[in-house]
Amino acid sequence: MGLNACKKDLGPIKDNLTVREAVLSGGFMQIPVKIGTPLQINLAVNPGNRSVTQATYTNKHPEIATYSNTGLVTGLTVGKDTVTIRSGELNVWYIVNVTK
Repeated sequence: MGLNACKKDLGPIKDNLTVREAVLSGGFMQIPVKIGTPLQINLAVNPGNRSVTQATYTNKHPEIATYSNTGLVTGLTVGKDTVTIRSGELNVWYIVNVTK
């Protein structure tokens, strides 16, 4: 029996939206931000690591961080926020961890 006999058809690989600045911390992908030091979020669509220039940002805690329409994040106070990022039909959410 050849290798192809064990091969499963998993279908096409679907695109997913990622944030290049995100790091794995505490079991979740997080975006680290320091108070008063704006961070530019850079988006990519994988597979292919294609850059994304247009997206919308919606967050749960505007008192912790603000997001511009270009993806610039500014930490306002120490805490954790959740941001949902949408580009076309793709969306993803991340924890934004704001520290001093």
